[in-house]
Amino acid sequence: MITKGDIVEALRSAGLTAGMTVFSHANIAFFGPVAGAANMSELIDIMLAAFESVLGPDGTLVLPVFTYSFSSDKQDGIFDLQNSVSTTSGLGNWLVANGMGCRSADPMLSVVALGGSADRLTRDIDPICFGPRSIWARLHEADATICNLNLDSGSTYLHWVERELGVAYRSDIPMMGTIIDHGRPRAAKIVYSGRSLADPNAVPKFEHYHNASVAAGLSKIVPLGRGQIVAQSCRKARDFLGELLESNPYILTARHEKPVV
Repeated sequence: MITKGDIVEALRSAGLTAGMTVFSHANIAFFGPVAGAANMSELIDIMLAAFESVLGPDGTLVLPVFTYSFSSDKQDGIFDLQNSVSTTSGLGNWLVANGMGCRSADPMLSVVALGGSADRLTRDIDPICFGPRSIWARLHEADATICNLNLDSGSTYLHWVERELGVAYRSDIPMMGTIIDHGRPRAAKIVYSGRSLADPNAVPKFEHYHNASVAAGLSKIVPLGRGQIVAQSCRKARDFLGELLESNPYILTARHEKPVV
């Protein structure tokens, strides 16, 4: 069984320090039993407290609450800033449900942030989901750290890098819907950079990028419980992926694993 102290030590070993901005994809249950956590709510409370202990009052934790509310498979096309939750983001959903943190008004890829830079990072977000005022651009500007819990080096941030570098397999897709903020609806137009859902070769695959990142020393891996923490710098990740794409233009997709004929 691991303790909150073990989590704090592991986060620090991964390179997290006071005042830092951190974005995290997380599967916290995979760590195994945690002392003092009899249920998921208590586990989330311990994990958030561990991040707070490491980052301090000036640091900022950013968590995904992706809803894809304007995507073609959503009939109503409604994103409620205070109430829409994700099917995959336990930590982020918990903050939204408890009215904590600052949330970005991105109907596809919203995030919720806690800490010193939370408001600045999430306010007046770009209507282009991977645009110059998106959370991803702001994470790059802040030289944030991607700190994944029980996942590899892959992250949504890398899709921003793909758009920045103009990869061939992603394109801008205009979308429309309704954003509700404190009960007040407004029509919204956004631009999402997506892959062709009909092309199996365009399916995201992060394994090769992860292996290359570990081999290059870009990703730091710290074991914890039965899982691991994987951390890397946003700016270094952007530069490194740019180098990889020059010689392996499909390294983040299923096509990279298939011979080109």
